[in-house]
Amino acid sequence: MTPTTPPEASLRKTVSVIVPVYFNEGSLPSLYDDLVGFEGQLDERGLDLELIFVDDGSADASFSRLMEIKRKRPETKVIKLTRNFGSLAASKTGLGFVTGDCFGFLAADLQDPVEKFLEMVDCWLAGSRFVICVRASRDDPLLTRLFAAFYYRLLRLLVIENYPRGGFDLMLLDRTLLGHMAESGKNTHPNLYAYWLGHQPAVISYHRRQRRHGKSRWTFRKRWRLFTD
Repeated sequence: MTPTTPPEASLRKTVSVIVPVYFNEGSLPSLYDDLVGFEGQLDERGLDLELIFVDDGSADASFSRLMEIKRKRPETKVIKLTRNFGSLAASKTGLGFVTGDCFGFLAADLQDPVEKFLEMVDCWLAGSRFVICVRASRDDPLLTRLFAAFYYRLLRLLVIENYPRGGFDLMLLDRTLLGHMAESGKNTHPNLYAYWLGHQPAVISYHRRQRRHGKSRWTFRKRWRLFTD
């Protein structure tokens, strides 16, 4: 007799999380532990987790750490890019591997708390197709905070006047928006594009934590290129 899938298993939905990785060998073990806890919380809600890591040409041991994670959790997807294309390109690469019912992005440096993802999932379960976590405050260096304030002020002035003042990195989108996100131009900022699509987001506030491992590779030159794009 051919075994059949239990009805309750076939009804389970999946949350896809894309993690761009660049020189994050120090933070990946702790991030994985956080994601395992997150997966357990999703399971309590009858949801599955799809993990998609994209190594953006790291020259440290990040890829080795990712393969260790895959050995522990074989269903994890690990993509390695040929060189460093930038976090936005890495994030968009991950979109091509999403099979879940909703999807979002998570930085590998532990500055954005994984527990906020659970709050976003709860908003999605309640019916929101677009959920964002807006930075109410941040523990970043002064230069980073000054550039961010300048960038978002100009963005609100020239592009989208109601864009969140402090910007956002964490977001969760329903699968119905995946096609729009995956087919946008190569230079398009995923967060800005998602907001531009016009869906009214559910908004969660949070404090962006200080980096605990390594140093930021987000140079002024890269920030300026992002702004001009």
